[in-house]
Amino acid sequence: MAQIFALYVVYQDGRTILQKDFQLQETEADLVTGFLSAVTMFLSDLVGRLSEEGKRLHALGREDGRLRIIDREDVKILLEYGRNIYVAVFATQDLPVIRQRMSRLVTEMEARYAAPLENWQGDLRIFRPILPVMDALFRPFAVSERYVPVQVCSEPVKPLPQPLRPLFDAIDNKRSIEELAEHLHLPLIQVALGVQALADEGAVRLDRRVAIEQLVGT
Repeated sequence: MAQIFALYVVYQDGRTILQKDFQLQETEADLVTGFLSAVTMFLSDLVGRLSEEGKRLHALGREDGRLRIIDREDVKILLEYGRNIYVAVFATQDLPVIRQRMSRLVTEMEARYAAPLENWQGDLRIFRPILPVMDALFRPFAVSERYVPVQVCSEPVKPLPQPLRPLFDAIDNKRSIEELAEHLHLPLIQVALGVQALADEGAVRLDRRVAIEQLVGT
């Protein structure tokens, strides 16, 4: 199951409009979006120059040359563009259902805030009403206490990679991903990726624990 670590809505000039972190420690939004802006500007320029020579970069996956994904092995940075904004999602997988929700968020924001986004002056308060929409779209994929790894068997059929062994041994079929991170004194993102790797090995499955706020708020 794909999981999302963080989401950013970024203005066309690189300023952060909205940020949502689904992990224990929040990151510095401007550092992340500054990095994304630098990468996308560089690649857009590169694609433009290559297009003049009649070449294509198939890995970018778009005719307009915009970067769609930055693939860092277990972490994918997914990008979806609108007229004045783009959405960046840090996830374990690039899935159509996540892309659809990213596109829906872009469309919703640009329809609702068409006038201010044409020449945004930096007032973040105007975007607060969109936060429940953003949360409803992406909360089901968030890394959170709702996901409990369960050992498929007491001992995997094939030997596990050594770095995954301590995590597998710590799984008691009761602790959530967040609780495992606290127990092992490891970053949540590291434990979440480890659990995903264990699931890929067929050693664990992910059970979903429905939180009270889900029953009330959705």
